[in-house]
Amino acid sequence: MRDHLQERTRQILESPRPEPDPEQAEREKAVVHECRYLMRLLASRRRSAGEMRERLETREVPAAVAHEVIARIDRAGLIDDAAFARDWVEQRRALRALGDEALRRELEKKRVASRWIEAALEAGQSDEEQRCRALVRSRIGHRDREQLRAERDGAHRRRLSRRLDALLTRKGYPGSLAVHVISGELRSAAEPEGR
Repeated sequence: MRDHLQERTRQILESPRPEPDPEQAEREKAVVHECRYLMRLLASRRRSAGEMRERLETREVPAAVAHEVIARIDRAGLIDDAAFARDWVEQRRALRALGDEALRRELEKKRVASRWIEAALEAGQSDEEQRCRALVRSRIGHRDREQLRAERDGAHRRRLSRRLDALLTRKGYPGSLAVHVISGELRSAAEPEGR
């Protein structure tokens, strides 16, 4: 048996090898190069599949190569749009106090599928009204409170209301919620401190 294996090994080693296909070798080299590029991007932060495809498009990678690169990255378990969306929502709510509409726009810009966006917005659901109230309270300073209590013509209240409404609009809170929260918080801020 041993002699047979040695003979077979010798035959394999001595048999002529097929010439490598230069086109296939070049394609494989391009795929590996682009995989390394995407892995460098992923080393800094998690990214959506759409973002990675966009990066490859920007680099003008041929479609067949880009498809193979994304498939390999996916097989390696490095693409998870659901987790990306959840992390994005959690982080942006905590750090920037964004409303759901702004978060939805950002995730759509990152090319995340709508089903993952909706799941992420529902999963980490903290009360949007509470987040809105906390943001408005943080923007009404001590000096604003004093002016609201002292004024008679309502000029400062209107100015502050416009400023807060613009802020909440930028942060993606619905207009009806913004009006409700701003009026309630300004009313509360104008009350005497002893109450």
